[in-house]
Amino acid sequence: MNPFELKNEQRTLGACLSMQASLRPDSEFIVFGDQSWSYRQFDEWVTTIAGGLVALGLKKGDKLAIMLPNCPEFMALWFACARIGLVEVTLNTGYRGPLLRHVVEHSDSRMAVMSQEYLERFQHELVGFGKLEKVILWSRGSTQVPDLPLPAHPFDVLETQSVPLPDVRISNLDPLALMYSSGTTGPSKGILLCHNYFWWHGSKGAEGRGVKQDDRLYTCLPLFHANAQLVTAMPVLMAGATLIIDDYFSASTFWERLRACRATQINYIGGMIPILMKQPPSPGDRKHSVRMATGGGAPKDLWLQFEERFGLRIHEGYGQTENCVALSNPLDATRVGSIGLPICGYEVDLVDDNDEPVGIDTIGELVFRPQEPYIMMDGYYKNPDATMAQSRNLWFHTGDLMKRDSDGYYYFVDRKKDAIRRRGENISAFEVEMVVNSHPAVLESAAIAVPSEVGEDEVMICMVLKPGQEVSALDLIKHCEGLMPYYAVPRFVDFRTEFPKTPTHRIEKYRLREQGVTPTTWDREKAEYKLSR
Repeated sequence: MNPFELKNEQRTLGACLSMQASLRPDSEFIVFGDQSWSYRQFDEWVTTIAGGLVALGLKKGDKLAIMLPNCPEFMALWFACARIGLVEVTLNTGYRGPLLRHVVEHSDSRMAVMSQEYLERFQHELVGFGKLEKVILWSRGSTQVPDLPLPAHPFDVLETQSVPLPDVRISNLDPLALMYSSGTTGPSKGILLCHNYFWWHGSKGAEGRGVKQDDRLYTCLPLFHANAQLVTAMPVLMAGATLIIDDYFSASTFWERLRACRATQINYIGGMIPILMKQPPSPGDRKHSVRMATGGGAPKDLWLQFEERFGLRIHEGYGQTENCVALSNPLDATRVGSIGLPICGYEVDLVDDNDEPVGIDTIGELVFRPQEPYIMMDGYYKNPDATMAQSRNLWFHTGDLMKRDSDGYYYFVDRKKDAIRRRGENISAFEVEMVVNSHPAVLESAAIAVPSEVGEDEVMICMVLKPGQEVSALDLIKHCEGLMPYYAVPRFVDFRTEFPKTPTHRIEKYRLREQGVTPTTWDREKAEYKLSR
């Protein structure tokens, strides 16, 4: 049986796991630290956990909220939901307060499984969380179940009280996951994804990257995010390979960890590459078995340097949770700086503000639509207006600005909502950050728009410096002045010890915009520094 050529009724996550457990029962499937599970062992564990969820009263179509750090139990819960027709609701571990309440209430979750360390975020308000009826508590040590206004159980109840699974038909069109947008640019929306979506992108990801049974794919990105589930875990499952889960990203120990687990492919987001490049060179930089790094957002100026220093190749693509991956560089025809070509299954174009197609080398918003059924989201949960608005004129609008060359390769320019307009000129925050990040003292930066007293925007750059490094605001402006148009040179400079970030390491720019110019922000105009033109 070929996992890439399954019939519709076989394209469910539970069926795919059972198939691999039958084909390669003793092959290693999941590795976490010094623990590992074969396909057969994991399949049996998933059945047990699913029986525990049934024993606690969950049935097909119910929502199960999962708020856990990266751990094997997260994987088991995800697959257990698939086995009995539940919908996993992935809760970002950074959620708290109104956003946490919104997601739990909006998702209609009947039960939540959470790490004990996050309990204080729920403890005083559990009764008000919508349809939530029970809480399952997990911890890396022993779990002491506190007094709560709702029934609470330790995680092991799912194993000790497991019951036989009911005879429930699961379709490839049934919903499997409800993932919420990051909320960095607005209110979080629930993105509803079916089994077929997972099967399709797992299959195409494995084929496009050449994942084989002896591959060992590593991720340190959070399992509550589509990236880890769709870009790493699903290709592993479809290829019958091995998944290595790490619980956090550490630049200083990154390659040491990869050597220890014998990873052959890794998953990145763009911010990881400059951070790794700014680590001191080491004799161990190439002492690993990784041959490919797959992800999005690789800085063009560091692309070849990263490949040369660490002895691997970058496989750059583009995707969102709504569509997983719509563009990717072919392995045999990669173009540095590009996010690649449309993959099989999607029609892609660039349009202006009136949804008219734009020409070659012209900036436009990336839009796409599926050529195969059920390979993108089913819609935004309980939000038909947002679904229709995002898919106006029968094209899904990404909100990202791109260019396309004469050979059909696409190049990211900026987030449409992240663009800065100063005195009639459109400025790319992405490009400003690239210049600032090229300064040897800068670890990372974020360019944002702040209101101008003469209308439109002024450019503000927020920075975190490398440990032990110093640079004055004026010296940074002089650095920028020689590398970008005068109108894009920041007026405001703000030094920070750290950035507010999502657990997927993305800078929360909306929080920086909310803070805006502070009393400690340096102002180029108040310093009376005149730019040369």
